[in-house]
Amino acid sequence: MGSSRAWLWPYVRAERAALALVLALAIASSALAALPPWLSKRIIDEGLIAQRLPVLIRLCALMVAVAAAGFLIGAVNRWAYVRASGRILFSLREAVYAHLIRLAPEFFRARPVGDLVTRLDGDVAEVQRFSTDTLLAFVNGSLTLVLAGALMVALSPRLALIAAAMLPLQLLVRHRTRHWVADATRAVREQTSEVAQFFVETLGAVRTVQAAAAESWEQARLTALNASLLRRITRQQLIGYGVGGVSALLSHVGTALVFVAGGVMVIHGSLTVGTLVAFTAYMARGTGSATSLLGLYTAWQRAAVSLARVRELMEVRGDSAAGAGGATPPSRGLVEFTEVTCRRTGLARPLFENLSLTLPPGSKTVLYGDSGSGKSTLVDLLRRFAPLESGSIWLDGVGVGEWHVATLRRRVCVLEAEPVLFRGTIAHNLRYGNFDAPEEAVLNAARRAGVDRFVLRLERGYQTHLGGPGYGLSTGQRQRIAIARALLSEPSVLVLDEATGNLDAASAQAMHALIDEHFPHCTRLVITHAPERVPGAARVLELREGRLHEHAPIQVAHG
Repeated sequence: MGSSRAWLWPYVRAERAALALVLALAIASSALAALPPWLSKRIIDEGLIAQRLPVLIRLCALMVAVAAAGFLIGAVNRWAYVRASGRILFSLREAVYAHLIRLAPEFFRARPVGDLVTRLDGDVAEVQRFSTDTLLAFVNGSLTLVLAGALMVALSPRLALIAAAMLPLQLLVRHRTRHWVADATRAVREQTSEVAQFFVETLGAVRTVQAAAAESWEQARLTALNASLLRRITRQQLIGYGVGGVSALLSHVGTALVFVAGGVMVIHGSLTVGTLVAFTAYMARGTGSATSLLGLYTAWQRAAVSLARVRELMEVRGDSAAGAGGATPPSRGLVEFTEVTCRRTGLARPLFENLSLTLPPGSKTVLYGDSGSGKSTLVDLLRRFAPLESGSIWLDGVGVGEWHVATLRRRVCVLEAEPVLFRGTIAHNLRYGNFDAPEEAVLNAARRAGVDRFVLRLERGYQTHLGGPGYGLSTGQRQRIAIARALLSEPSVLVLDEATGNLDAASAQAMHALIDEHFPHCTRLVITHAPERVPGAARVLELREGRLHEHAPIQVAHG
């Protein structure tokens, strides 16, 4: 847990000036809050009982002034606190997201998106709340408790001793129940992740759900998930209520003892009524502060669960942002795999072992094979989306591990069967990955890729907003946007990973013609299940049982 606090501290430290202001205002607010009970004592004893009207009016006016000053200080304090805590929250969330977005795709295949969203949202917020609220609550609670305790001792040492007698028992209750609190919190967090994942999966595939007429089935699944979450929340709340209730009961016992002892003292004339009223007011404040401080112990158990869940993500090792070399070689497109071996978890034998392959600059090669044979894995290795177990991979004479990873992935562009588009305008999606591209270059790439053929028919043209992953566009239209992106990137290697798998024969042939026209000097690797539909390939390779088998090029009839 020490490493978790060490990770969290820099984000809190960055707001130390703002937090110092919050603490100073909190101290001033607590000091002002200590005055009203003392003023109440004087109002009762020196104004009401003594029947001195001027003193009564003066003390009441002072009480109003103290309340007004407390209100103004509290407003400034709230403003400073919200801004400081918000900046800490957003910095934490941005740091976790920046780490996640650089992890290899393998990590995300094993992690439900709903769980990641819950950790980024709920868990990070819980960590932030504790990191800032704890500081403020601790200072406020400690200062109020110390002031109230000191004034209680000044008013009646005997009653102060009785009032403090229950604190050790309250602390013991919190300590003995800490594991229950942590376990219940963890269970709620995990089930919340399950519900979030359900929404991500079903709403992201609503057409598939409707096509299978599975709406009632999914509704029943949600009902079951919610029932499980409700059970866990109920248990968490009951544990919290029980811990707080026992602590409150002990506090009431202490209060009752104080009233009995104080009443006896008033009856015997050793304590004034005003003193007892002021003492009980300070006791209420002190008891509330003590309860808040004890509650921090329980809150820490909940926050520790969230902090551990966030730290778990941050400890996943990502790819290096840069290789050892600083120079960028000329863009040729020479790709070399030398004695490459790749194993996948759960497979009895390697996907491929000691595989060697050279793709000359500007060549066009077809690679086919059964599903799961490792075709796409070769491309993942080339782009450093998967770890290289043994052997070496070179791009333009430089090992892929020596490349700056962003530059490497710009040099190797991949077109997939379902191009990913993002929520935003068509223009934004064309620029994705080349955000600084001038408008003229974007429009030129769109024209060359044939995007303008359908965009110009839209009412808002390139400013048309796409909902979700390109809803409203056909697969072919999305492919043309992906090709335009590739034109803007100017890669030296272009991979078509089943890019024409969802197109009819005529559309697939048109896409290949478009690729060959605009990327003639680019090294092209076409991964497909239908090599007979790929025209103009110099080589045809089959990946079978971990080995490459070369076949004669296939002549594709143009139609």
